[in-house]
Amino acid sequence: MNLPNCLSLLRLVLAPFFFTFLISYEGGSYQHLQWARLIFSAAVLTDVLDGFIARFFHQQTELGRLLDPLADKTLLLSGFLGLLFVSALPNHPPLWVTVTVVFRDLIILGGILVIFFTCGTVRVRPNFLGKAATAAQMVTLISILMQWSHSVWLCYGTAFLSAASMLSYVVRDFGFLLSNAQSVRSLEKEA
Repeated sequence: MNLPNCLSLLRLVLAPFFFTFLISYEGGSYQHLQWARLIFSAAVLTDVLDGFIARFFHQQTELGRLLDPLADKTLLLSGFLGLLFVSALPNHPPLWVTVTVVFRDLIILGGILVIFFTCGTVRVRPNFLGKAATAAQMVTLISILMQWSHSVWLCYGTAFLSAASMLSYVVRDFGFLLSNAQSVRSLEKEA
């Protein structure tokens, strides 16, 4: 296991600690919020570092292509779902934004499973919109944790990017499934 994969694994391990400190925050328990901020910031840093190291030092692996987005989704869902339990923070994403983020990830995961069970293999290939949505979700969570007043406005952009990336993945992967089905039919006709 190389360094980028270890960093992704660390991000995956940090997610439940982040979630626990986040939902433990109450108005008087400021240290819980501080720990949640610190852990989330460290996890975001591991995301930046693992991507940089993997590309710059040519350490991209199939495990990393699966582990990195899994760690991202676990961390981000921990944040958005955790905020549902925290009333002490002044700003929260509207519920529909959280629902958009959660369903985006569920639909993407469902698409991966459909491709795997249909084709017998799957290759996780993030696109620009997916990376932009992930970055927007991270920035939004940081702004909410830091209690910045403009964080609610960031939620709208995050929801838009999340929905747009979900649609781009659905269109791309549906096209992949259609072309794969046509290839199978062509092979059956030849046989």
